[in-house]
Amino acid sequence: MNLPNALTVLRIILIPVFAVVWFMQAGPDAYSHYLWAAIIFLIASLTDFLDGKIARKHDEITNFGKIADPIADKALTVAAYFCIYAHLKPKNLTAEFITGVVFVCIILFREIAVTVMRMVYLRKGVALSAGLPGKIKTFAQMVLLFVAMLFIYSNEKSYTFTGSNTLSITKSVNVLVCIIMILTVFSGIYYFAGAKKGSDKKPADKKAKTSKK
Repeated sequence: MNLPNALTVLRIILIPVFAVVWFMQAGPDAYSHYLWAAIIFLIASLTDFLDGKIARKHDEITNFGKIADPIADKALTVAAYFCIYAHLKPKNLTAEFITGVVFVCIILFREIAVTVMRMVYLRKGVALSAGLPGKIKTFAQMVLLFVAMLFIYSNEKSYTFTGSNTLSITKSVNVLVCIIMILTVFSGIYYFAGAKKGSDKKPADKKAKTSKK
């Protein structure tokens, strides 16, 4: 258990803490818990960038880190999507809400597909690490989800005084999630193409080595 892996475990521990705080309406006002939850999400997201940086700098990259780190990221973002859209869910389903849920489903489908592929390759003794598009996607996803939470916090705070419209905040959050979806689909295509290319090369390399012998 090195420092990068400890940070990954910390991120996993912060996930239920984030969810509980998000739904826990306590404190001096009825909306501050959204801000505190957003801060916890930000801290958990920062551990993702710290563990990777430290692991590369001190050559502490492990197979556990290669697998647990992306799984922790996915668990954190899934929790964020659930919390955000559970809050935005209106009494009557609207086109805006359904559109956002469709975006999230596409994102989750890609994440599940990549995770399954990681597990398949792991059984073959190969630990696949995230590529550059995946890292960009993760960074953008963390930032945009944090911004979406701030939108919700601002909307709730404004609603206390003016009664602002939840529909407008749903549209704003959907724009952010749409950007995430586009990046997610692109990085998924890149990831699958790279994995297939690598698997195609292995048999050829093996044959070359055999013939050389």
